[in-house]
Amino acid sequence: MKNIIIYLFILFPVIASAQNLNGTVFGNGDGGKEVLPGVNIFWQGTNQGVASKPDGSFEIKKKSTQHMLVFSFVGYNPKVVHINDLTPLEIVLEPNLELEEVTVIKKDRGTYLSVINPIQTESIGGAELQKAACCNLAESFETNPSVDVSYSDAVTGAKQIRLLGLEGTYSLLQVENMPNLRGLATTFGLTYIPGPWLESIQVSKGAASVLNGYDAIAGQINAELKKPDSKEKLFLNVYANAHQRYEFNGNFNIRLNDKWSTGIMAHVSDLSNKTDENNDGFMDEPLSTRLQLGNRWKYVGGNGHMAQAGINVLYEDRLGGQMGFNSGMEPSLSNPYGVNIETNRIDGFFKTGYVFKGGRTAVAWLSNVSRHETNSFYGLNDFDADETRFYANAVLTRDLDEAGLHSLNTGASFIYDDFNEMLYGQNIERTETVPGIFAEYTFKPNPNLTFMAGLRTDFHNDFGTFVTPRMHFRYKMGEHVTLRSSAGKGYRTANVLSENIYLLANARSLQYHSDAMQEEAWNYGITLVQTYSLLGRDLQLNAEFYRTSFQEQLVVDRETSADNIILAPLDGESYANSLQFDVRWQPIERLDMLLAYRVNDIKQTIGGELLEKPLTSKYKGLINFNYTTNLKKWMFDYTVQFNGGGRVPTVPGDLTTDKTFSPYTIMNAQVTKYFRSWNIYVGSENLTDFKQTNPIDSADNPWEPEFSATNVWGPTIGRKIYVGLRLSLNHE
Repeated sequence: MKNIIIYLFILFPVIASAQNLNGTVFGNGDGGKEVLPGVNIFWQGTNQGVASKPDGSFEIKKKSTQHMLVFSFVGYNPKVVHINDLTPLEIVLEPNLELEEVTVIKKDRGTYLSVINPIQTESIGGAELQKAACCNLAESFETNPSVDVSYSDAVTGAKQIRLLGLEGTYSLLQVENMPNLRGLATTFGLTYIPGPWLESIQVSKGAASVLNGYDAIAGQINAELKKPDSKEKLFLNVYANAHQRYEFNGNFNIRLNDKWSTGIMAHVSDLSNKTDENNDGFMDEPLSTRLQLGNRWKYVGGNGHMAQAGINVLYEDRLGGQMGFNSGMEPSLSNPYGVNIETNRIDGFFKTGYVFKGGRTAVAWLSNVSRHETNSFYGLNDFDADETRFYANAVLTRDLDEAGLHSLNTGASFIYDDFNEMLYGQNIERTETVPGIFAEYTFKPNPNLTFMAGLRTDFHNDFGTFVTPRMHFRYKMGEHVTLRSSAGKGYRTANVLSENIYLLANARSLQYHSDAMQEEAWNYGITLVQTYSLLGRDLQLNAEFYRTSFQEQLVVDRETSADNIILAPLDGESYANSLQFDVRWQPIERLDMLLAYRVNDIKQTIGGELLEKPLTSKYKGLINFNYTTNLKKWMFDYTVQFNGGGRVPTVPGDLTTDKTFSPYTIMNAQVTKYFRSWNIYVGSENLTDFKQTNPIDSADNPWEPEFSATNVWGPTIGRKIYVGLRLSLNHE
C-alpha cells in the first residue's frame, strides 16, 4: 500500500493516503535548506517510528488517535508537530547552536533512482541543480546520464533534449504533472523555465502511466517549481559569463495564514554582446532579451482539501545571423543574413484535490491554459503563428480493499489546441480537440511485488478513436536486487511546422504533406537495479534496455532532395534501442561518484533505405564527481561527457567523401563557496574549448543554395566561464 501511495504522491501532490503520512525532513544549515537522512520520526508516547531515507523522505502509518509526531536528529533541535490531517509534510529542523560541532551522517547526493516506483524514475533534487549554473531547464541535465541536450541549429540558440536517443518531442514534458511547453513552445520551451525556479525534476523512462495521457512514447520529464508555503522566504540569484550574458532570478514567498500562501517569481536575462570565435562571420549565439514574471497561490485546508493556482507571463526577443546584422534591419538580399524571433506567452494553471472521510477515496483536478504568439523571420522566410491550448484532467483514486492490496485510478481528460500559422504566404489554421477516458489498476500483494496495468481511449477530432494500453511490473528479487519491466503504446500529434521551424535556417524550403499527423509507437523496457554496501558506503548499480518501435512517424528527410527538406510520414522501418549502465557510489566520505555509459542504436528509413539516424551520437559516457568539505563550506563539481561519433546527412550532388563526425569530449567544472545564507559559485562549461568545425555550411554565402545552419551535432560555442551568487533567507 505505501509504495502505491508514494507513486500517487509523485504523480498528484494533492492526493494523500488516510493510512500513511508522507513528508520530507530538511536541516537548515549554512548552505540553506538541505535534506536530512536518518532522522528519527515517531509518534509521541509510542515506540512506533521510522527513519528518513537518503533523500529526506519518510512515510509513517497513522492511527486515528495519533496526533503528535516527533522529529529528532543529532545536532538539531527536536521538533514536535501536531498532525491534523494527512497533508504531506515539509519539516525543517534548526541546528542546535549549543553544540560546538555538528556531524552530518550522510550528504545529499542530489539524484536518486527509485527502487519503489514501478516506473523507472530518477529524481533530481535541489542539490543536483546547484552543481552547475543551471540557468534554465535545458541546462539542468549536464550531470545527468539519461538526458542529452544539444543545439538544434547554429543561429537561433534553440536547444533540444534526447531521452532514449529520441528527440524531446517523444518525451512528455510536464510542469507539476500537467503537459506544458508544447506546439509553438517546442523549439525554445526548455529555456522558458528558469533553473532557480525549480524545486526538483523527475525523469521517467519508457511508457508512462495512462493517467498522464497518450503521449510519452520514450518517457516523461516532470518539473516541479518552488512552492509558496516552503521554508524558503526569499531567494535571489545573479549570474554572468564571459560572453556577457547576464541573468537575475528571484522568488519571494508570503505565508498569509495557516492555510494560504503566495509566491512571486521573476526572471530577467540579457545577452547584447556579439561573438564569433570560429570566425565564420556568424554570431556564435543569438542576442537575446527575456523578461518573465510568475505568481502562484496555495491553499491547504484542514479537511483533506488542497488547491494551487498560478500564472506566468513571458516576453523574449532573439536576434541572430551574420555579425553585420542588427536589430531593425529588414530581411533582404542586400543586407546580411539575419534571424529574429519575438515571443509573447502567458500561461496559467489550477489544480485541486480532496480526500474523502475514511481515506480510501480521493479526487483530483488538474488544468492549465496557455496563449503563445510568435513573430519571426529566418533569412527571407517569415513565420508568424499563435496558439491557444487548454488541458484538463480529472482523477478518481480508490482503494478497493481495506488493506490496500488493490487500487484503481480512473478519470477523464480533455485537450483543446488551436493553431494559426503563416509560412510561405500560406495561412494554416487547425483546431485539435481530444476528450479521453482512462483506468489504471494496481495490485500490490506485498512490498516486493507491484503490477500496474492501464488502458485509455481517446477521441480525436481528426484522427478518430484510438486505444492506449500500458503495463508496468516491479519485483524485488532479494534484499539488494529490483527488477522492472514495462510495455506500452504511445501516440502523439506531430505539429509538422512548429516543431521543426528551426529548419528554416536553411536555403532549402520545407516540403510537407500536411501540417499535422499522428505518430504511433510501442515501447518496451527492462531494468535491473542493485543496491549494496561497499566499504561501508551505499553502492547502486543500474542496467537498463529500452526499445522503441514506430508504426507511424514524421521523418525529417534532408537527403533525398537538393532543393527541399522533406517532412513526410514514415515509409518503412524505424526504431531506437538504448542500452545503459550506471554506477553511483561514495568512495570516500563526502565524495559522490557517478559513472555511466549508454549505447544508442537508432535507425530510420530515409529515401527508401534503412539508415542510421543522422546527427545522433552512437554512445555517451559520463563521469561526475562531487566533493563537499566538512560542514559544507566548499563544494567542487567536475563532469566529463564522452560523445560517440555519428552520421552527417548526405545531400544529393555533394561530393564530400567523409559524411561522419568523430567522437568528442566535453568537460565542465564548478566551485561553490557557502556562507550562512548565501553562496558564490565560479565555473566553466566546455573547459577544453571544443567546437564543431564549420557548423554552418556555406557561411560565406548565406543566400546560396548550399547554405545550411541545421547540421549541428556538437557544441557551437566554446569555453564559457561564469560566476554567480545565490542568497537564500528562510521564514522564522
